[in-house]
Amino acid sequence: MSRQVEAVVGYLKHAVRAQSKYHIHSPFVYGFYRDVLMDQRTYIQYRIVNRLRKELETVSRFIKRKDMGARCKDFPCDQRFVRVKDIINHSSVSRKNGEFLFRLIREYKPASILELGTSLGISTIYFGLAAPESKIITIEGCIDSANLARENFEKTGLKNVLVITGNFEDKLALALAEMPSPDLVFFDGNHKKEPTLAYFEQCLQHVHPDAIFIFDDIHWSAGMEAAWNIIRQHPQVKVSIDIYHMGIVFFKEELSKEDFTIRF
Repeated sequence: MSRQVEAVVGYLKHAVRAQSKYHIHSPFVYGFYRDVLMDQRTYIQYRIVNRLRKELETVSRFIKRKDMGARCKDFPCDQRFVRVKDIINHSSVSRKNGEFLFRLIREYKPASILELGTSLGISTIYFGLAAPESKIITIEGCIDSANLARENFEKTGLKNVLVITGNFEDKLALALAEMPSPDLVFFDGNHKKEPTLAYFEQCLQHVHPDAIFIFDDIHWSAGMEAAWNIIRQHPQVKVSIDIYHMGIVFFKEELSKEDFTIRF
């Protein structure tokens, strides 16, 4: 089965299971739905990211892009020259999902954020604008992408981001030594089952009850769906929320173990 077909199957499964607000009986999850998912306010910080997006969409510059994970299958090889505007249009976090991340950070106020997969830094900028006092570490395997992300952080005035360049297998331990108990971890760098589970288990050793883990593209392939199912069933995970493009897990000890699939 091709990846495109797997993605369609994943969407259909999600659509069948998705619940409306009337089926959310957990006060904690209903608060997430009301205050994060359904917050329709237009925050002034959105304008900063949108201006940067428009600027990057006009850039004809090429960078040497190296993909470490499953996304490299979409291109002829794992090292190639790619236009910056193509990365923005096809690989960077979408406006809808980026604004969701902004609202989540704004609501839960993590003091420390670890991101696996910087790309051009768009999701990182949403994090930094939502929590300018937080400490952010982001890991990127592609040197040119990491350098352009640093330029974008400077343009948007972010001063609380540390970029670590290298393979996750080599650099995640270094990041966790620098940030031994992250409040939020965003997994967006290798869309394969085994690496995703390996990074999850590694970060799980540093988890605390108020931590939040977010996994991107959980229905991107059958492998990612399998990884998500293992993660949400893990005994340390109390609540999982599937919003199709992302999966969010919470570890709060006072919560009952439940899984939610919500339309977004």
